[in-house]
Amino acid sequence: MKPQIQFYILLIICPFFNTSLLAQKVTKNTDGDFITFTSPYYAIAFTKKMPMLAYFNIESGGRSRRLLDKNLLRPGFGGSLVLEGNSSLETKCESTITDNKINYAEVDFNGKSVKLDISAIDVRNFEFSISSNKKIEDEFFRISTAPDISPVTVWAEHSSLASSKQYDTEKSFFHPGIIKTSYRLPAIFHFPDYGLVKVEADNNNVYLQEHIIPDYSNSGLSLGPFNRGGHTNRLAYHKGRIVLSFWTENPVEKVKLHFSVMDENYPHIAGCDFSANKFDGLKRCWQNSFPVNPSQQCMGDNILLNGIGHLSMGFKADMMVFTPELPSKVSMINALKKALDSTFTTRVQANGRIKDYGWESTEVSLISLYDYMLITNDWNFIRNHLSQIKKVTQSVLNTDTDGDGIFESPFSGNKFEDKRSSWNWWDDFAFGYKDAYVNLKAHRALTGMQEIYTKLDLKKEATSIRKQLEKFRAAFHKTFFNPKTGVYGGWISKDGKMHDYMFTFINGMAINQGLVPPGLAKSIMQKLLIQLEKEGYDFVYGVPGPAMEVARADRQGWEEMAQWGRYENGGLCGHTAYYFIQALYNVGMKEKADEILFKMLATFENLPTHSGLFPGYLQSVDWRTKGGAPTGYNYLADNYYFLLAVVTGYYGIEFPKLKIIE
Repeated sequence: MKPQIQFYILLIICPFFNTSLLAQKVTKNTDGDFITFTSPYYAIAFTKKMPMLAYFNIESGGRSRRLLDKNLLRPGFGGSLVLEGNSSLETKCESTITDNKINYAEVDFNGKSVKLDISAIDVRNFEFSISSNKKIEDEFFRISTAPDISPVTVWAEHSSLASSKQYDTEKSFFHPGIIKTSYRLPAIFHFPDYGLVKVEADNNNVYLQEHIIPDYSNSGLSLGPFNRGGHTNRLAYHKGRIVLSFWTENPVEKVKLHFSVMDENYPHIAGCDFSANKFDGLKRCWQNSFPVNPSQQCMGDNILLNGIGHLSMGFKADMMVFTPELPSKVSMINALKKALDSTFTTRVQANGRIKDYGWESTEVSLISLYDYMLITNDWNFIRNHLSQIKKVTQSVLNTDTDGDGIFESPFSGNKFEDKRSSWNWWDDFAFGYKDAYVNLKAHRALTGMQEIYTKLDLKKEATSIRKQLEKFRAAFHKTFFNPKTGVYGGWISKDGKMHDYMFTFINGMAINQGLVPPGLAKSIMQKLLIQLEKEGYDFVYGVPGPAMEVARADRQGWEEMAQWGRYENGGLCGHTAYYFIQALYNVGMKEKADEILFKMLATFENLPTHSGLFPGYLQSVDWRTKGGAPTGYNYLADNYYFLLAVVTGYYGIEFPKLKIIE
């Protein structure tokens, strides 16, 4: 076959290999003091007279939008050579530029020299070559990234090699601890909103250390005199740096570090075509759902949180059912497994409830366990933890304290109380007693556990759950439906009062779990839409939790954070939008569901979706006002939960079935 015919056929059969891709190239700019290489997938800049990586950014989607917006490095630290603890920062050194290569002269450190060469290989790949006249030992190259721009997650196999103590300080309220660990290469760095880069070395002696180093000038009581918990040090980590340093176990003469920008990681499912531009927001942000605590390798809301027994673990678990594995030695699924293993090993209290921040952490842990089983069919995990799983499941059944089929939380719900010992996810509100949110979590958790027990032939346990679920389904409507508003209320407090603020998530969850008759379900969604449009919501930034203002007595007391339209009280986060959009699809209101979904996807593609680790109250865009102003305070990975509606709603892909025991 003639070459030109072969090429023509290749263009037809391989949509990724086309003339636009062939036309992509690395562009070099040598103006001023810097040498910059840019492609659709990365931008790196080095100083001409100092071997310093001054700028670094990636764009896994190759859409060339964000890689020139911000530096992923901490300015002033960047990336530098290291020899015997000395850094090449502020060390003058001439460079030679040839084609897409930079060759620096040797840098002398007390008689030892080290040399850096850079090569921009192609549009996705670049290399750093480091050599020494007397061999490289210990740390030899260091990159300092900026967690206020994009808090990196490292996906790599943990190493048994101890991390360096070079950044350690005596721990106090002014000196929060250094978070650190060591990894084996290859490693994958994920920068939320930007993408994934794989890092490899040409020598097996090379390994990676990660240190999260606070900026101590931002520690202490920076968030008010009474906010004395973990938040007191978050700002210090936010303003600090994440040092990713390369070390060698044994002396080597030369090392090449190869960086390859990877494709965006998002679902690849038969029947789902994400090639259209309208899905770019999903492709950019799907992986953002999975930040990992470095030392424990468990997924929390951000890299400072461990995710063990956490009330948000279920959002990650739901999305992971449809998430492809990264090409890494460490499995993303294993991060979920570690969280579940630690949860059922260390967090089960004497009464069977999971000890953690949210009361519904117990129910969420069971939901996450079921998701894990859908992904892995790992029945040995169930067997190894069966006694604790039974204890936890029974604790959920035991919360129906009055036998009416509805589960009760141990909080009155009469009014907001600052000194409650636990909350649900909506912790700005006085949810308690007959809490519809926790009840709906319990319904889903027990439904999954009934199926697991049935597969294990645990007839007694499965029957006990079935009977409780029958009582619950018979009682749900008459307990929570409010004929005055025509929707389901949020909670019934111990004093018998209905607290109904037309919560979009409560009604969406009830519809999505099949608890609402079809005719009523559509009527509820129509009423909610009318109320939201009355309040001026256009869905560009999401869907609020309550569709009407929560009364002062039922919400937390800080007016700046809690007033109508801000944060949980009418602010917008992608978490609650999932339930609402999915419910619209489920009741047949596809046109409206599409409108909201694709408005949000466009926003998530074109605007930042988080503001780093902890920018401060009313400063983070993971929550927005209806006008788009930031009204959050943290990196909240729950913000990306609505992306699941593309799979389960727009394309109608159902969760897989629990497999048989092998």
